[in-house]
Amino acid sequence: MSVSRSSTSPLIGIGFRVPIARWTLANLHRFDVLEVTVDHYIKGGEYARKAIRNLVDRIPLVLHGVGLSIGTDGPLDEAYLDSVAEAIEDLKTPSYSEHLAWTKVPGIDLANLLPVPKTRAAADMLIPKIRQVQTRLPVPFSIENISYVFDFPEAEMSDAEFFNLLFRETGVGMLLDVENLFVNSRNHAIDPRAFLDALPEAVVTDVHAAGGPLIRRPYLDTPFHADNHSSPVPEQALDLLAHALRRQRPRTVILERDNDVDRGEELLADVARIRLQAAYTENEGPDTHEQAH
Repeated sequence: MSVSRSSTSPLIGIGFRVPIARWTLANLHRFDVLEVTVDHYIKGGEYARKAIRNLVDRIPLVLHGVGLSIGTDGPLDEAYLDSVAEAIEDLKTPSYSEHLAWTKVPGIDLANLLPVPKTRAAADMLIPKIRQVQTRLPVPFSIENISYVFDFPEAEMSDAEFFNLLFRETGVGMLLDVENLFVNSRNHAIDPRAFLDALPEAVVTDVHAAGGPLIRRPYLDTPFHADNHSSPVPEQALDLLAHALRRQRPRTVILERDNDVDRGEELLADVARIRLQAAYTENEGPDTHEQAH
């Protein structure tokens, strides 16, 4: 079942999680699309594989990964890419996305999404690897902006400038995570709207939305915003979604939830909020937002 939409309206759904597979199937009519984490299919065992394969032809699916570690300064894991290609074929997914991050060093899985230095040298390392993924896989490839606890002090570019360099050099798409953008804007004093305004037209293929807590620690002068996919989507992230939808035409908007996934009413309420925001933005006049300012 292919991912299709009208010229302006994204498909809206959730990230599929095996622990709530039965609940998801019971509520399948509430979603336009589901996002499958490819690593759950590759490494989740036969029960997980069956639960995921059970979705094929019942609802459109898109594929997302966490294990590519494209930002590691070394060769890509070609066996992993082969497994991704197998999942694309098995699940009939029309696209594949991954984080612009590194999660591994040789021999060690760090189990965390870590930022890539925003330097020309890092871009020169990433560009051929992005092209390798594009060549090896039969579907379009997109990269996601992550939230990060630290940034490298030798950065030569802003977040937007670094992404735009990769877009220009490779034609790769973007999976825009509005929660990650909101978190980074609070933790690192980034202007999130300036980031969105700097993106090229039509580069955003998909969107993620999620929620996480505000952490107060005695050794921090200011509270720290965490992205742990455990809470309802904050209004600020929905505002960024609206801003993005005025400038981009993503195929999908996916609600991510990885903790407290059994709170079904919260998930459905967030899906309804995302639908309302997308519908409101679509129905705005072409100059409504600018006139408001």
